[in-house]
Amino acid sequence: MTNDQLMNEIRDTNLSYLMLAQAMIRQDKTLALFRLGLSEPVADLIAQLSPQQIVRVASRNQMLCTMRFDDELVWGLLTDGHDARQAGEQTVSRLHASVLMAGQHALAA
Repeated sequence: MTNDQLMNEIRDTNLSYLMLAQAMIRQDKTLALFRLGLSEPVADLIAQLSPQQIVRVASRNQMLCTMRFDDELVWGLLTDGHDARQAGEQTVSRLHASVLMAGQHALAA
């Protein structure tokens, strides 16, 4: 992948993320804060961006969205990487991952 292709992919990803985030925030701000892992002031800024501002911000050479979880346990639970043998264990694992992620959101707020 060339540098130009990479920059185009980053721009497209940023644009999609900002448009999705703005729509989510406008529809249900509380749920959007949780799902996006944003603070309320940042969510308010994103909600107020004009289309021109969104395009300009999306064109930066850095990804705006990041992987929220750097905890190996959470990733293992999300990907069933802990080698769950039964469907019931997978359901419990996903519930456990959701609880851990909610706790991380609460700590960040």
